[in-house]
Amino acid sequence: MNRFKCFFFLSVFTLYGGESLALDGVFDRTAEISHYVEQLNTDLTREQYIDLSKSIYVSGISDDTLARAIGDRLIKDIRDLNDYRTASQYGEWMIKALGSMGTDAAGEYITRICKMTAVMAIVGQCKETLHRLDWQRRKDQIMASRENYNEGDDMRVAQLLNLLKSNDLTFKQDATYRMTWDKILDDRLMQEIAKQLQLFVDRDGISTSKQVYGLMAHYCKLLGYSHDKKYEPLLIAVIKSSAPELLIRSKAKKAIKRIADKEPNDE
Repeated sequence: MNRFKCFFFLSVFTLYGGESLALDGVFDRTAEISHYVEQLNTDLTREQYIDLSKSIYVSGISDDTLARAIGDRLIKDIRDLNDYRTASQYGEWMIKALGSMGTDAAGEYITRICKMTAVMAIVGQCKETLHRLDWQRRKDQIMASRENYNEGDDMRVAQLLNLLKSNDLTFKQDATYRMTWDKILDDRLMQEIAKQLQLFVDRDGISTSKQVYGLMAHYCKLLGYSHDKKYEPLLIAVIKSSAPELLIRSKAKKAIKRIADKEPNDE
């Protein structure tokens, strides 16, 4: 997808719908859901549906009405899909969008759709998505909270901060992927990353988990993307630690160079 189209979808909703808050402490996504359902009931091109499904996939929305709209749209088209690249990608991304709802209804639709197609890429995506359905449900619940939201904030920043502050490394990693992809480098996110990276340095950069090392490497990269010199001392401390050279210290060195040279964020 054109990542900027996805960014556009989400930015518009943040302005007119996403910051409307429900009384129970979660974001009110009613306007977004209505828009997505309307689009799914419109005859768009497959390329447009792919862009739409990618926007839904990263939205953090969990809603059965939207799940039914995605599922019904895909069931309508599934018999006509083949291994041709666009057709296959359409099916795969619609399954991902459906799975991102994280609900039992979404799971039932995916199971049904999986039995209706012989396109192996779509079948494989169905199986992978069903396997991650509970993970997606928990992620959606975390993203829905307005705990880290302040009036006037970008809703996406609060969602990502929720994930970064969670106790699940996979949610933290997912947040860093999205920050990197969409270049969401809000200072609150950078400060949280720096705080966690400092705790890692305080342990001399040592961990028994490759997953932790991967996350810290990504944190270094993002601090480099910030082009903010205030993070140089922390990155230098990473380099001086006992963290693995290839996995982490090399990333810290590159981040410092990016800050100093103002290199484009090209990764």
